[in-house]
Amino acid sequence: MSKQKKPRKGQTKTLGDVTINDFANSSAPKHRPKKSSTSVTTIIKQLEDHETQTQSKSWDDQELDDYDYIKQENEDGEVIYVLKKVKKVNLNTTDVTESTIDTGKDYPVDIWFLISEYIKPEDIGTFARICRTSYSITNTGKFWFSLYKRYYKKTVELPRRLQPDCMFRLYGIRMLVIKSLYYTYPLFVNQLKVIKTEEHPDVLTKRMCTLMWHVKFKNHWVYYFKLKEMVYPPHLISNRDEKRVDLIELLEDVAANVEENCRVLQITCLSFIPVLSVQGLFLTSVGVTLSQGFRHNRVQLIFNTNLMHGKSTTEGTVCILLDPVINVRILDWWHPLYPHNYNLNLLVNQNLKEIEY
Repeated sequence: MSKQKKPRKGQTKTLGDVTINDFANSSAPKHRPKKSSTSVTTIIKQLEDHETQTQSKSWDDQELDDYDYIKQENEDGEVIYVLKKVKKVNLNTTDVTESTIDTGKDYPVDIWFLISEYIKPEDIGTFARICRTSYSITNTGKFWFSLYKRYYKKTVELPRRLQPDCMFRLYGIRMLVIKSLYYTYPLFVNQLKVIKTEEHPDVLTKRMCTLMWHVKFKNHWVYYFKLKEMVYPPHLISNRDEKRVDLIELLEDVAANVEENCRVLQITCLSFIPVLSVQGLFLTSVGVTLSQGFRHNRVQLIFNTNLMHGKSTTEGTVCILLDPVINVRILDWWHPLYPHNYNLNLLVNQNLKEIEY
């Protein structure tokens, strides 16, 4: 076998034939480098690819993605660092998993009842919008009875129906307590005393006249027109047979209010003026002008039998002319001057008719 020559200085050793002696008598290597699945060149290549991708992305996309070194352990138990993409959650978008949403704490109902004892009347709406539990509490008779007792004053003269000995039924207790607050709660009472610009009667157009009457007050005659906003017109109601009325549930309805969506137009005249009945008709037009002599007003009300999409027809038109008029007011159901009927039998029958309607 030929003898191999040793390489000179500065000259690399060339590869030749590999013999058995090279394997058998080879010395054990020292300071052997550890195996790693990630080399420097690999990391540099990943960084270059990442830089190329981010340059082609928009700023919004770049904010969502972030790269970081993740500590991992390979099969040999060696710790390595791998460059991986980490997904960030954008709270401005709707793509948020349930695990990232803080569902909050669910407090017992008793705690919400204790908190409700300190809620002011003007903050009830805010309290009801906190959560479902707080909203359900505002629909209980206990909440409204407690509110009534908290602000009841013996020195204030209340109507008979709003006296404590009459406030024992659940039916419509919410409406009754709110009305009593306009007698006893200073903030609500002061709101009625503040002089403000009265609404123009034309805000009552497109409403149905459900009741009308007139009374004599001293030397004047007062005309009342009860106008109701028809939220669900009769010709749009379907599946009437599917509705079943439970009388027990109806009598326990705390939020029952047959005067909901109703307003009363009160017109005070100097003398009696005969008018036609307009019950069941829609108010389509209201005109307020100065009467002859410019001392009083002249009110013209036009009612119609039909009202489709806010447009009235010429057939079935009834015109009411009141002159001279000294005062025009619009009363909401919570106003102390609003005429109420507290007959339970009449209210229940009227509510049953509206449900079956």
